[in-house]
Amino acid sequence: MTRKNMIQIQITAISIFIILLGALLPSATADSKISIQGFTKGVSWKPVIPMKKITMINFDGNSLIDDYTYLAAVPTSVFYDENGKHIFSNPLVFYQDRKNTKDDKERSLNARQGLDYFMEDWMSYCNGYLDQMTLINVPKNSIPHEWKAKEYTIVEGDDPYQIAS
Repeated sequence: MTRKNMIQIQITAISIFIILLGALLPSATADSKISIQGFTKGVSWKPVIPMKKITMINFDGNSLIDDYTYLAAVPTSVFYDENGKHIFSNPLVFYQDRKNTKDDKERSLNARQGLDYFMEDWMSYCNGYLDQMTLINVPKNSIPHEWKAKEYTIVEGDDPYQIAS
């Protein structure tokens, strides 16, 4: 090997070392500013205060109105209080009447059964009485008498803009 080749190999080795050092040194000396406490408060980044309310939207499998309505109702069900540093939240669910089916396969698709179980737990948590129930395209007379609320807000319509306002 000639002296010229030896110098080229040394320069290449030094260059690779400097490149690797430049890539690894910042990550090795970086100081982490992240201070995560874990999930001591649940999965949320701030404490969540559940409200004794519920918003129900009538499920319609043949239209997108219920989907748009659901999206429009999210800010009324979950919001952040900047001053108190808390998140206020209440359930936002699709409402569906009971299906009369005799087939076991069809019975597993009965969403009302799950809603009944959920409402039983939610009403128990709220001591049997809600402060408010918002019904969007849900007839009040279809709500079981066990689901009691002090105040009912009823919104009806077939135009997503009208419902959202």
